[in-house]
Amino acid sequence: MKHSDINDFHLLDIENEIHPSVFFKDENYDLFIFRIPQLVDKKVVPLSKAFIITDSSYFYYDKKNKEFLNLKNVDGFYQYLNKDVDSILKMINEYIEEIEVIEDSFYENKIDKNFNKKWFSYKNNFIKINRVLFKCVEVISSLINHYKKDEDYLERNFEDILEHLQRAYRNSGMLLEKLDALHNSYLVENNEQMNRTVYILTLLSGIFLPLNLIVGFFGMNTTSLPFTQGEGGTYLVLNTLFISAVISTLLVYFIKKR
Repeated sequence: MKHSDINDFHLLDIENEIHPSVFFKDENYDLFIFRIPQLVDKKVVPLSKAFIITDSSYFYYDKKNKEFLNLKNVDGFYQYLNKDVDSILKMINEYIEEIEVIEDSFYENKIDKNFNKKWFSYKNNFIKINRVLFKCVEVISSLINHYKKDEDYLERNFEDILEHLQRAYRNSGMLLEKLDALHNSYLVENNEQMNRTVYILTLLSGIFLPLNLIVGFFGMNTTSLPFTQGEGGTYLVLNTLFISAVISTLLVYFIKKR
């Protein structure tokens, strides 16, 4: 297979690193572009791979060396695709295990302080995976339907690839739902913690507000204040503050009990 045998527009699609999955039928060949999610430095990077299918052979386009590699027959084509699909399933299974670890930490009340950062990273990756796999499933289905009547086409094996892709697509959707559920739980826990903090501050305010009022009253620079003429005025004020604190605490306790 030579570059000159390919339509110029198709050649641009073949060399495009981010072209979505697609299946084109031409007079002389069929073009199959398979865009799969790959993990690079813990980030999902979709990578497009192009195949040319003729009546006599199957070709994979090596973008690095800019040449078509002959896969010889449908078995070689299947093995190449199956390897990529297995890598997708492996990546999804690893993500499932990681999310299960986060779930277990929630059940044990060991929430990671960097949860929001991790959640955003996972969410971004799973959205990419889910979107790319949706198109993969659609295009593989078109490929199978187009070659369904060919006796030499391994329909059963390619339906196995389709089933694996559908499973990976479903699992990626499940991971998105789990992430949303975990995030909601995280927000609920934070809200409850904030409510407890506000509640405690409210109780303390109820106790110390009367004390602040008394201290402010006796701290005025005016004449004729109580307890200023005789001895022991400070102790009397302290007793007043103590009695007020006890009364306030009892009031708060009875209000809370009700």
